[in-house]
Amino acid sequence: MFAPSPPAGPFRQGEILSDVVQVRLLVESLSADQQADLEFEEESHPYVVVLTQDCDLDWDFTSRTGEADENKRQNKLVPNILLGELFPESVIRPRIGKLDRLKSKQDFRYHHIPAVPPECDLAGIGTEPLIADFKRILTVPCEEIYHRLNFGIRRRTLIQGLHMQDLSNRFAYYTSRVGLPEEGAPPILLPPAAAPVGAKAERGFFQRLSRGLSFKSLKPPE
Repeated sequence: MFAPSPPAGPFRQGEILSDVVQVRLLVESLSADQQADLEFEEESHPYVVVLTQDCDLDWDFTSRTGEADENKRQNKLVPNILLGELFPESVIRPRIGKLDRLKSKQDFRYHHIPAVPPECDLAGIGTEPLIADFKRILTVPCEEIYHRLNFGIRRRTLIQGLHMQDLSNRFAYYTSRVGLPEEGAPPILLPPAAAPVGAKAERGFFQRLSRGLSFKSLKPPE
């Protein structure tokens, strides 16, 4: 399930990093006076997992280190790397209570990652079980995060094979889900000409989908 992170080269989808720093603009420092100095703060994230796809990461890294043609280089660059915040079980348990639904994959907001053994950790330390919260995602400029490898960020471990695909699929499902009104909320009425064909069937389809049923058990609206 795990392998140590490579010590060099591009980041990988499903790679766990530690001590990632995110620089954020302080909104209070924004002013109509363009001469005013902007202020920034740093937020440290103990653990994150890389969510950007391998192919994009590889093209970006290759173009930064060896692409002479500027047009091709700009076309391959990934301006920001997408990261998902990870929390140790001991940290997130007080927030959400029992972890039974989370560990059985019934809650698509979260993804459970078992403890990483020391031999699968580039740092040789290992980690306790970690929880990905797909509502807590962030980006860091690629050029900056590679540079910060010299100033504290650590590459730790790779989630491999089907386990990485499971993480990626669950993240994609969570971010592409369709939000539906709560029960009892006033219905959204459309003019007859604008009402989609099979709207009732379509609504029922997405309601079942939102409950986390497997795709095999769902039939598309007729």
